[in-house]
Amino acid sequence: MNSHFKEITITNFRGFDSLTIKKLQRINIFVGANNVGKTSILEAAFMLSGMSNPFISNRINYLRTALLNNNIDSSRYLFHNVDFSNKPLLKGFMTDGKTRKITFAPVTSHNETDMSSSNSANQAIISQLNFEFGQEENGKGFTYHSKIVVANDGNTRQETDNGYRELLNALFIPVDKNDANATANFSTLVKHNRKHFVTNALHDFDPSIESIEALPDGLYLKIKNVKELLPISMGGDGVRRMINIISTIACEDYDIVFIDEIDNGMHYSAHKLMWRTILKFILTHDIQLFVTTHNLDCLMGLKNAMQEEDSLRKLTHVYNVAKTRNKGFQVYSYGYNELKEAIENEIEIRK
Repeated sequence: MNSHFKEITITNFRGFDSLTIKKLQRINIFVGANNVGKTSILEAAFMLSGMSNPFISNRINYLRTALLNNNIDSSRYLFHNVDFSNKPLLKGFMTDGKTRKITFAPVTSHNETDMSSSNSANQAIISQLNFEFGQEENGKGFTYHSKIVVANDGNTRQETDNGYRELLNALFIPVDKNDANATANFSTLVKHNRKHFVTNALHDFDPSIESIEALPDGLYLKIKNVKELLPISMGGDGVRRMINIISTIACEDYDIVFIDEIDNGMHYSAHKLMWRTILKFILTHDIQLFVTTHNLDCLMGLKNAMQEEDSLRKLTHVYNVAKTRNKGFQVYSYGYNELKEAIENEIEIRK
């Protein structure tokens, strides 16, 4: 059985000064108001999942927006309030009894303009990012080190700790409907004789889809009673999103998968089918799932899928992330019964 997260604590990361998320399940759905930090929670857990790879700090910024260059200086946005004195600390308590920990700090350089600024420390250029990480066992703390370094020629290189071997395999799927990514991933599945994972999942999602084919100019669908193969763009945004998600997950044997705004592009009528299809795949392949959504229809679809499948009820929790006036950031957990009651009584669980 794969090792999964039971609890995560986040300190001085992105918008969070401090946050603890307890009683994580196999399937974890994060909801809340805009800009409350749902995506940041996924990013923190993703960093913990791949803590030996220093370039993961660049990658999560790039996944959030390509406008942030995939370089070391964008790492400043990982520090709470963009303040380098707020040293991030991420901890994950795992089902195998171990505790994963990672922290990082910059080495900065200044120019004359920076030095004349009243906030020169945080306007400095990051020339190096140092990481400490490890799995806490028997009272031991951080035991490994890695770094990202900007060389004199401006190129960035990483220095990793060869003494650590990462056993977790994690995947982060951002908010997009990139057909090029879907085509590349599906082609990989064809080569490895894993095409049936996507075909079966799509058929569960829409029984009229009989097969999917990778042709030189992209992916095509075989639709029942339609003579020609149709490009996936003709299948609608929901089908494209499903192909992207399932083909990406199926490419490798992942332990943990993170999906930001899982319902992006989905019509409300497809939400129950989406959940039923993805949850079936997740359970079959022993994957822990973390997703975000801000769509009430998406939560209703989840409730309906759980209502029809008793096994999903014990494995799924919804977490409402909220910033309170007196206690700061808090997370409120909803199991099936609480979710069902909230929806049926029109109680707002996204604020």
